[in-house]
This record gives sequence, C-alpha cells and structure tokens, in this order.
Amino acid sequence: MKSAGNDIVALNRIDKQRTAQFNFYCKILSIPEQELYPNQQFSKLSFVNYVWLLWSVKESAYKYLKRFIPALKFTPTKFVIQQIEISTKPFNKRENSQWKSDKTSESYYRGKVIFESHSLYFRSKINGEWISTVVNDNEGFENVWWGIQEIDDTSHYHQSKAAKNLLLNKLNSFFTKEIHIGKSSIGFPIIFKDSDDLNIPVSLSHDDRFVAYSFLLNPLNNN
Repeated sequence: MKSAGNDIVALNRIDKQRTAQFNFYCKILSIPEQELYPNQQFSKLSFVNYVWLLWSVKESAYKYLKRFIPALKFTPTKFVIQQIEISTKPFNKRENSQWKSDKTSESYYRGKVIFESHSLYFRSKINGEWISTVVNDNEGFENVWWGIQEIDDTSHYHQSKAAKNLLLNKLNSFFTKEIHIGKSSIGFPIIFKDSDDLNIPVSLSHDDRFVAYSFLLNPLNNN
C-alpha cells in the first residue's frame, strides 16, 4: 500500500483558548492521548501545541488512507497515536528533508498512528510558526520527499497554486520532460507526464502563510 500524506498547521491561526477547552480537544484526542500528555517528554510542549501536533498526524494519516478508502471520513479520535518520541536533533538530514528554518529551538517527533487495521509512521516538526507532519507505511521513510515554503498571498487560490508550484519544482528535478498535476475523482493529486499517469503518490497542504508537499519516489526508477 503506497500513498502519501502530509499536513501543516500555522500556529498564528490557532485559537489557544478554544483549543484548551475539553469540549474542543475531546473531539481530536482519544482518552489515552489525553492521558499521555502529562508524560515528562512533553514538559516543554504546551498542551495547545500537543493538540495540534496530534491533529497534524491524524490529518496526514487520513490523507494517506483516503487514496485506498474513498468513503473514509475524517474522525480524529479514530486515528490513535500509539507511540511518540521526541528528539532535539533532525531525524533526516538527507536531501529529501526540506524542513528548513532559522529557528534555534525546534522539536522533532516521530511515532506510530493506528486506524483500524492500518498502521502508519509519522515524522513531525514544530517551530515557532508551524507544525508539519509527513506519514509513511514504514519507519524508514526511504524515498519519501517533503518540503515547506512561506508565501505572501494567503488567498485560497494562491495557497493552492503555490503548493502545486512548490511540488512541481521539486518533481521536475527528476524528469527530463515537463510534468503537470491533475486531480482524481475523490480529490487527491495525480502527477502526469503528457497524458501518462506516473503513479507518484503526492500530498499537498496549506495553512495561512505556509504551503507544503510530500511524495513517494525512488529517483532510480523515474522515467
């Protein structure tokens, strides 16, 4: 099962007061996830950011699975984070990781999210401006590529266009011919070269001033 899923949350748009209310966060966090927060490893992570970190993971997992389960509805509490670890060092310094930032204090997370019989792994990063997540069906994240860009125009049209352009700029580095983006009948992006579907799983996201992508591609096997 190969797919792609990502998400980005602009922290300046978060309603902190509302997020901290039980009637709000109980719709995102399962009871075990609520009980997990007091763990010492989250001592430097605000509860508000914890809620949106888990939201980002769940949204990414939903996007990943939607490709195979077209009727899937996003119910956050049904996506359960089973394990989560924190590190002060980047998990991935390879070329495919484009979580570039000038922030001096940043947190990286990795773990496992479960939906029914499906298990996915995630990598997330939090800095002072955003929370971003990518998911994959194995823990190694080989051949998973991702990137983020800040934009000026936050209109929905420009957000969508900027996310696609960011993705295409990266994908075009692998191909000798121009490629373009279409859309499936259920809404996920499709990558074409001429009229041929390249079967490259991709995911796009945007929130306020930030756009992001992830995709799965073995550079040795591209056309």
